[in-house]
Amino acid sequence: MAHLIFIGLAYTSLVAFLDEARKIGGTNGLFLCRHYLGDWSTVSCKAVQVQQAQVLREGLKYDRQFSFAEFQELPHAGDKSVSSGAPGWKFVTQRKYERLANIRIEIWVPDPVSPHYSSEEANVQSDGVLVVRYPDPRQSAGNLEGSKVFKIPYNPTVTQIKERGYTMEKMKIWKDCPDALLIASTMQRDPPTWLTDVQAYIKSSFPLALFRVAARHERQVFRNAPRKAELGYQSVVGFADAYPLHLLGLASVADLDRRLSTVAPEFSTTSALRFRANIYFGGRTAYAEDSWKRIKIGEQVFHVACRTTRCELPNVDQYTGKRHKSEPSKTMKSYRNIDEGAGPGSACLGMQMVPAAELGVIKVGDPIEVLNTGTHYYIKQ
Repeated sequence: MAHLIFIGLAYTSLVAFLDEARKIGGTNGLFLCRHYLGDWSTVSCKAVQVQQAQVLREGLKYDRQFSFAEFQELPHAGDKSVSSGAPGWKFVTQRKYERLANIRIEIWVPDPVSPHYSSEEANVQSDGVLVVRYPDPRQSAGNLEGSKVFKIPYNPTVTQIKERGYTMEKMKIWKDCPDALLIASTMQRDPPTWLTDVQAYIKSSFPLALFRVAARHERQVFRNAPRKAELGYQSVVGFADAYPLHLLGLASVADLDRRLSTVAPEFSTTSALRFRANIYFGGRTAYAEDSWKRIKIGEQVFHVACRTTRCELPNVDQYTGKRHKSEPSKTMKSYRNIDEGAGPGSACLGMQMVPAAELGVIKVGDPIEVLNTGTHYYIKQ
């Protein structure tokens, strides 16, 4: 792929940055990170660090554009075209399959200055290539040494969709059932080896598929999000849980570390990666972000829509893909039940955001300016 360039740094660089920032109480700028397949570019796979990111109305470019899904019963399908209890595709994350944390994602994008660059080249026409590295299911769990690899077009053209036999299918994600692009499934007559390998590795007993967000089929965001009358557009997401962006202060994670160190010593150095945010920021004041309502990062303004309510996913170690039986969720619930709207027993950590404009760029090192503060009341789905 000589005409393509890799847009992220190594995962180990990301881990080192977060650990060092936690030790010193933050950094003097902004840190961005991205998740792919499951809960980041591909939902619930390993993070990719970037030095800058383009902000779109659905969040950061390349973020959460792919997801694995299982074919199973859908008792509460949100789309009227899918009857209650009818079988269908449902997205999966580390909430169910913690081994997804050991699947590493890379995105290679066209490099116009490459001597091999050509607008006629297939990888250029598809805006790049998604590269997925996963442990061999026949070897030890989480071992990426000698890992297996598959590659697919990042944004396939109409011609590529037809040639590769991709189809449009509904995929349930929470209460929504958007149309999405089905890349491959184990229900095909001859399923690709890489998909059956992933199915075996995560130990899924259901048919498995890989989906991509389909253009013009994003999910509209309401609840705590600003409305079109205020923004000039209605906010949307691809395969993100609920809102376009997730922001988290490293000082908040450090405070959680301190509390965990007394009840669960193995969590004395909790990785901020467990919380799978898009934007990590430095500073020494824990939970400063709790009251933010509108902020400016560099030249881009964001509405801070609501707090992030926490499920059990942070119990998965993003280094190993192993799940702790109770922490850090148990400790968070003991003191972060701070939003009446979220209900009793719902811990909150981090903030959900909506871009104030449909297009912009934010960079590592951009300052954060707090424009407005206020109270938050979480609105459930």
